[in-house]
Amino acid sequence: MQKVGKLKRRADSMLEDVFRALFEEIDTDKIRAEIAALRAASPADYDPAEHARVLARRTAIRCAAAGAVTGIPSIGILAIGTLGADLAYLMYQQFRMIVGIATIYGHEPSSRERFTEALSCLAYSSSVGLGKQGLAVVKGRFTRLVPFVGAVSGSALNYFAVHAVARAAIRYYESRVDPGLAEEIWAEGDREHA
Repeated sequence: MQKVGKLKRRADSMLEDVFRALFEEIDTDKIRAEIAALRAASPADYDPAEHARVLARRTAIRCAAAGAVTGIPSIGILAIGTLGADLAYLMYQQFRMIVGIATIYGHEPSSRERFTEALSCLAYSSSVGLGKQGLAVVKGRFTRLVPFVGAVSGSALNYFAVHAVARAAIRYYESRVDPGLAEEIWAEGDREHA
């Protein structure tokens, strides 16, 4: 049993290193500029939640396009490579979006705590990720029947995964603004995962 525990800790550590490496590639100056342009486009009626949803839509469209391309039927090792590339791109874009949402709500994007917050948002919305893994098996069977089912399902799953993470991030950063809202959110779910 100790070997299993050591193996799990080692795998968790490696996964965190991969996530941290993806997270550290985020260009925070570019995010600041993007958020400033978003604010400048509507200075009179600035609504952080609406701007966060705009950022989420943009990210979801990019990830949906990537999911469509990597979902096109492929064979053997190429299929594994495209799935890995899709997941890495999806994770990077979701991290970037969470940092953008934090910036919209007035938090410093390069702060160390952003990584922990990003992981929390991903964990809170992880049911979509689990759905993507389960549907990968179904998609494989359908892909033999209809050649572009993989592209459509990959696109849709990425789109919805991004929106699930965006909702978690928006709720998290809104709760940091309004303590009453925080209590409402925590009443609905597990405090540990949000």
